[in-house]
Amino acid sequence: MHSSSNWNLESPRSDNFNHNQIRGYSRLVDLRDCYPFVKWAGGKSQIISELDSLIPSEFNRYFEPFLGGGAMFFHLISDRNMRFSAYLSDINEELITAYKVVKNNVSELTQILKRHEREYNRNHSKYYYKLRDEVKPVTDIDKTARFIALNKTCFNGLYRVNRKGIFNVPMGRYKKPLICDAGNLENISKALKYSRASIRVSDYENALVEAEEDDFIYLDPPYHPTSSTANFTGYSDKGFGDNDQSELSKIFAELNDRKCKVLLSNSDTPLIRKLYSDFSGHIKEVNVSRVINCKASKRLGHKELLISNYSS
Repeated sequence: MHSSSNWNLESPRSDNFNHNQIRGYSRLVDLRDCYPFVKWAGGKSQIISELDSLIPSEFNRYFEPFLGGGAMFFHLISDRNMRFSAYLSDINEELITAYKVVKNNVSELTQILKRHEREYNRNHSKYYYKLRDEVKPVTDIDKTARFIALNKTCFNGLYRVNRKGIFNVPMGRYKKPLICDAGNLENISKALKYSRASIRVSDYENALVEAEEDDFIYLDPPYHPTSSTANFTGYSDKGFGDNDQSELSKIFAELNDRKCKVLLSNSDTPLIRKLYSDFSGHIKEVNVSRVINCKASKRLGHKELLISNYSS
C-alpha cells in the first residue's frame, strides 16, 4: 500500500535520551520560548491548552506529517520541555525548505529578512506586490526570506496557491508587521538542531510508513469544510477533498492497529464524525475562531474535534 520511507529511522529504544545527554543539551541550549515562525491557516496556537491535555505522558518518537506552523511541535519542545526524536514533514515544499533554512542558515536568513522589513515599511503595497509577483529566487535562503516576508504581510497569513502552484494571496492590512523576528528564529534554529528533528517533504502516507508501537503521531490535515463557502484546502495545488479525508481515516485505523498513539484534529462535520465513529469514545469538542474569514462576525462560534485512540 505504501512506498518506501526515507527517514532512515533508528530503533525507538535507541532514540531515547539518557539523563546525561539531557543535562548536556540543556547546558548547550535553552529550548524554551519557541513559537511558530509563520502564520498558517488552521494553526493550533489558540487551542494548544486543549491539545496539551491530550498529549501522552510517555512516547518514543514524534511524527507530525501535516507540519504547517508547527505549534504542537514547538509546544512539546519548549513549554513541555520534552526531549524526543521528531520526524516533521509536509507536502508543501516551500514550507519545508523554510524549516531547513531556519535550522541551518538562520544568521543569513535574518539579514535578508531585515532588508525585506525595511523595504516593506517604505512602501507597503508597492513592495508587497513586487515581492509576490517576481520570479522566485534561486537560493533556498532567498526563497525562505521571500516566503516568510509574504506570510507576515499577506491577508491573514493565508497560504494559497492556484492550480499552477503560484502564490496569489492579496496584501494584508498591517501597518508595521514584524517580518524579522530574529530572537524567535534563533531559538527555533537551536531547537531544531538539538531536538534531533528530521525534516522533509512528504505526503502523510509515506511519512508514517515506519511509525510503530508507542510512537506519538499528531495529524492536523486541511480541515473538512463546514459549508460550501468554507472550502479552503489550497495549501498545495492538489487540494484535500472528501476522498482524502476518507483515506486519512483508514491510515488512522491502521496506526491504531500498529499500537501507535494517534491524535487528530479536524472540523466538526457529519463526515468526520462518521469516518471516526469507531473512536467515538475519544472525541473531544473544542470551541475555536476562524481567523481567515474576512468577516469578523463569522469567525466565532465554530467547533473542532480532537480525536485520539488512547486515554490521556
